[in-house]
Amino acid sequence: MKYYIAIDSGGNKTDSVLFDETGRVIARDKRRGANAFDTSPAEASARLNGAIDVLTCSLPEGEKVASIYGAVASVTYYPEILRRAKRIANGAVINFDEDVMAILAAGLGNEDGVCVICGTGSSIQIHEAGKPLYRVGGSGMMLDTGGSGFILGRAALVASQYDRDGRGQKTLMSKIVEEEMGEALVNHLPVIYAGGRAYVASFAHAVFEAREKHDPLACHVFNKGVDYFVQALEAAKAHLGKPFKAALGGGIFANYPEYVEAIKEKAPKDCELIVVEDPPVYGSALQAMWQVGDEPGEAFKENFLKTYAASLEG
Repeated sequence: MKYYIAIDSGGNKTDSVLFDETGRVIARDKRRGANAFDTSPAEASARLNGAIDVLTCSLPEGEKVASIYGAVASVTYYPEILRRAKRIANGAVINFDEDVMAILAAGLGNEDGVCVICGTGSSIQIHEAGKPLYRVGGSGMMLDTGGSGFILGRAALVASQYDRDGRGQKTLMSKIVEEEMGEALVNHLPVIYAGGRAYVASFAHAVFEAREKHDPLACHVFNKGVDYFVQALEAAKAHLGKPFKAALGGGIFANYPEYVEAIKEKAPKDCELIVVEDPPVYGSALQAMWQVGDEPGEAFKENFLKTYAASLEG
């Protein structure tokens, strides 16, 4: 029996599993995200290596891991993260790549295409066999993470602040935000700053809830996010110069189908949008097998998803 480790890590969480060649998930580890843009390369390494160490301890006695694959946001900018992981790989083939690769594998298999992620952050990258990933925006919260949970959540918080201090228009988002906080936004500032990007992103729901009630400002924020992704898809089409498939993943897309539908309505022609419903770590599991020349059997996906779901309950 061969054993593998698959990792999916973004701005919010790191989800890792130990599984065998039949697709059976043996152990799962979940911890904070390992995006070095949010933390540091050293801390990202500590989180990833910690996950590998914990999962390796769940191997049957005398067995070794054949392959480790991590889809980790921003990891290609910090090669030292992979170097550190190789030191504890114990002979396993190991590779880290951008988090889009998990979504692409889960949604498109080995096909070329575009990956669009909308979770805490956003990322749009083009995959063509034999070529480096081509990034369209998505360069982090300091520069470009349009349409993401962070941008939506921040817009809700800013709108609430402007509403309450008399500088902006009235919005239902104020009530939604402050009810969740349990206090006025100005009194909640220490919690917001301590929570950072992921905490700000947790308020994205205020935009969608207020929009359902036709709040004008929430509608504006929603539409601005939609336009961001549509423009990115138009840029991807111009780069590829041909029809393409786009795999959509991330928590915001998964939880708010109305966002996806609005993007689909305005997306360029010859662009097929596919919402990836499988967990991203499943895509990493495929990559872990492919990188050592192994192909999943017919029952692999069913076994993986069933035992992965069971691990969530444990």
